Amino acid sequence: MSENQLPRPLPSRELSDEALLFLVRLHSGENEDEARQSFAAWRALGPEHEAAASEAEALWADAGHVHRDPASGRIHPGRRRARLSRRQILGGAAGIAVAGFGAGVLRSVLTPYLADLATGTGETRVVELPDGSRATLNARTALDLSFDAAARIVELLEGQAFFEVAPDPARPFEVRRGASSVRALGTAFDVDAALPGGALAIGVAEHSVRVAAGGAGEVLVLQEGERVVVGGDGRIGAVSRGEREAVAAWRSGIFTAQAQPLGEVVAALRAYYPGWVVVRGEALARLPVNAVLDLRRPGASLDALAAGLPIRVRRLSGVLTIIDAP
Repeated sequence: MSENQLPRPLPSRELSDEALLFLVRLHSGENEDEARQSFAAWRALGPEHEAAASEAEALWADAGHVHRDPASGRIHPGRRRARLSRRQILGGAAGIAVAGFGAGVLRSVLTPYLADLATGTGETRVVELPDGSRATLNARTALDLSFDAAARIVELLEGQAFFEVAPDPARPFEVRRGASSVRALGTAFDVDAALPGGALAIGVAEHSVRVAAGGAGEVLVLQEGERVVVGGDGRIGAVSRGEREAVAAWRSGIFTAQAQPLGEVVAALRAYYPGWVVVRGEALARLPVNAVLDLRRPGASLDALAAGLPIRVRRLSGVLTIIDAP
């Protein structure tokens, strides 16, 4: 096989999502020249970006387009005037899957539309669950609920949520993300699935939780004030301690970073940012950050990071921002 025949790299979920959203903007009729230039600059960042762009273009052509809900910012299949049923959406998804299109793009299109609870860009929401517990959804978050007489199960499809659990010894309360799960042994905890590389962060505000990492079979009881990250490989990382108030400070519009990698910090800001933010290079993404940032002003927060770290923030257009070395 020649070099020209080598298969393109499989794009990550994050890149697939970004490519599809670029196409939504490109076909929205608003600032088309700027959107086209931004998309070209984004896909030129590397082979994986180009693969994600090609995947999204194929889905767009095959699926009859998608559109962004102007109120929530979420992505839905079909043109804006079409109101598709869940049965129609699932039927279309099956056809696309058979045709071999990327799972990352399908998730981006379908997850918020089919979720029981969801929020858009910059939107947070407090909801009461069927058992009397409360969930606070961060921006760009989607949950599915499965409550019955034996158990209370929440599927965190994407994003981040803080849970205040109503006592019910007969029905365990569990939050699941992929093969990992977090079972409440007390009342209040936070689960964040918006981290890079498929990682999952758990923080406890009150009492304790039982963390089970399905990928590696590890189990850990996390206490009040503690935080841990389960890597994309299913392995539980080192436990860190901090102020319990910092566990879900984002509910007040504040993000507190305590020696957290830059990639995680940027991931938190992305949910509030109206465009796309790309961190170039693994070394830069691992740069430790200690900062208190305003989530409601993500642009200003990026500038504050640039002022205190050896990074450069380049806004290539109204929708694409790149963080790289100066």
